[in-house]
Amino acid sequence: MPLELDLRKAHQSRVHGDIVAVQTWVNDVRALVLLPTIRKDAGWYIVEESAAYRWNINAIDGRERSDALAHADQQSRIACQMLGIEPSLRNRARIVNIVTDTLPDVLRMPSAPLPEYLKGSVGQMILKADGKAVAGEDIRIEREGAQYA
Repeated sequence: MPLELDLRKAHQSRVHGDIVAVQTWVNDVRALVLLPTIRKDAGWYIVEESAAYRWNINAIDGRERSDALAHADQQSRIACQMLGIEPSLRNRARIVNIVTDTLPDVLRMPSAPLPEYLKGSVGQMILKADGKAVAGEDIRIEREGAQYA
């Protein structure tokens, strides 16, 4: 499945030492993307909105909390591997803290980025009634983002 991600349209980003947490849209879905700031050959780790509930380590129910902790431990190991950092307890705890602190903001993001248009217009659309202009709007071309397949 191709990945569609345009970091120029990111909603927000925060730097956490050698990791950047970017709140953006991946394949038109709200997501948190963790990027390495130093290691150029490392990968990215993505947490989509649909998986946010699995990271709820502050759940009140004991079973839900233990499931979330097990999930966070497993996924933090994968994230460390993807980001090219040592999967030590400290680094895994950092990943879990970044994800759990940022996911509430991801859930409050708009469902889609606002469209960006090229400068200028290519024409004008006018609505007329009985020969008189009632409304009008400029015709603008939407800027295309990068797509990776």
